[in-house]
Formats: sequence, structure tokens, C-alpha cells
Amino acid sequence: MRMFEIPPEMTPGFSRIELKSNREAVVENCGGVLEYSDEAVRVKTGKTAVRFTGRNLKIRSLTADALVVEGFLTGIEFLQ
Repeated sequence: MRMFEIPPEMTPGFSRIELKSNREAVVENCGGVLEYSDEAVRVKTGKTAVRFTGRNLKIRSLTADALVVEGFLTGIEFLQ
């Protein structure tokens, strides 16, 4: 498999989302948590937000660089 890497300096203000199957999502350059329950996690990503929905969701890690959401992911919404 070939992966394309875009240097961070070419995408200022953008977040990067990496999915590991439907069990984990890693959001880099996350601007903070806006909503959190075991069925939904909504995070700020620049001027927009991303909402993960599913079952048994939890925030495994939250650092200045990234947020990790674990659980059974059933949906991803990109919000204005």
C-alpha cells in the first residue's frame, strides 16, 4: 500500500484524522472537546468540528498534539 504524506506546513489550521478500523480514531491538531458521552464525541478541528458516533466511546488520550477516541465507531460527521 502506498501512503501519501503531506507536510504539516502545507496544511496550516487543518486537522488530520487517522482511523484504525472502526475501533479507534486519532485526531491530530485537535482544538478541544465540545461534546463527550459514551455515544458521541465532538471535537473542534480548526474552523469546523468533527463528531464521532458509536457505542461505548471513550477518550483514551488527550494531549496538546492529539486526541484518541476508542469504542465501536458507527459514524463520522463533519460539521460547520
